Amino acid sequence: MMEVLHFTGIFLITNVVFGGVAAAFLLGHNDRLQVPEWPLALVGFAMGPFLVTLVLYYSMALWHGIPHLLLQCLPILAFTALAMAAGVGWSRIWALLKKTPTSLRDRSLWPFLLGSAFLLVVSVLFLLNKPLVDHDVLEYGIQGRVFLRERAIVYQRFHFDATNGFHYVGLHGFSFPLLFTWEGLTNTWLDHSSDLWVRSITMWYGWLLIAFVWAVMRRIGRWAAVAGGIALTAPMGFLFLVTIYHLDSYRIFFFSAAVAAFVLLLQVPSRSRLLLFAALCGAQAFIHSIGAILAGVMLLAVLLFLGMPYAQRLRYAVRAVGVMLAFGAVHYVVDVFRGTGWIFQDIIWY
Repeated sequence: MMEVLHFTGIFLITNVVFGGVAAAFLLGHNDRLQVPEWPLALVGFAMGPFLVTLVLYYSMALWHGIPHLLLQCLPILAFTALAMAAGVGWSRIWALLKKTPTSLRDRSLWPFLLGSAFLLVVSVLFLLNKPLVDHDVLEYGIQGRVFLRERAIVYQRFHFDATNGFHYVGLHGFSFPLLFTWEGLTNTWLDHSSDLWVRSITMWYGWLLIAFVWAVMRRIGRWAAVAGGIALTAPMGFLFLVTIYHLDSYRIFFFSAAVAAFVLLLQVPSRSRLLLFAALCGAQAFIHSIGAILAGVMLLAVLLFLGMPYAQRLRYAVRAVGVMLAFGAVHYVVDVFRGTGWIFQDIIWY
């Protein structure tokens, strides 16, 4: 029972409240972005857990041994500031939610609702019966608990923990391990140890990915969204995506959102759209090395194909690099020069 209470609390705070704050902030700036509202709101909800990891990263990288209570409070303070800056975004997100019940009369939404209910049932069954046993996620989990114990992120040639003989060999940014750190920090609220919330991240971002693709395809047509949803979820690979504990649904959501932002930026270039695109690229980079490489490729495409004079394209690219670094891509720069060497290292396999 304590585990369920803890899971409910951290899910409501991180996924719903923090995600809702990020969604309201984005919608509050949509006069400049001019982005379809539902896809933008879903990006905001996805940003909730990610921004928590970003705050934890900078806190522990810049202040080694930061006090436990302060580390707990900093994400709350950051989202409080973001909520105050959301402005009209709160009325816009409320208007979106109010329109939802009337839109349920649309029969094309039924497959989405039934599929969501099915995924919810599958998620509950897996969370109740399948412990944290999948390979890579165990490595991330242990590293996240090391961050929690040390309350510090240190760049070094080898991430070796002498207390338990664990050697972290991951080449990725620290966003996913820091989800374990956040859950560990919140465990003290009920004096209970659990990993249930991080295990649910796989299913949560799997559902967000479905909802995002659905919302984007609805821009083409109601039944196009049905066809797109079926095409996304029917392959066996998607079943593994949402049933094997891993960071794949987490990183693929942000990659998909970055691609959508990239297309919007090419269609109508603006500074606001550039910032959104760069933030999503930084997020996908901080989650996974593949995201870092893909972000670099998309940035090069912006430099080559953006519809404006070359000097202005260059200025846009420089701004984008700055935002990407701020949203987590800086990890790879530091890791190359002060840490493991990233992809330029000689990996020792055991």
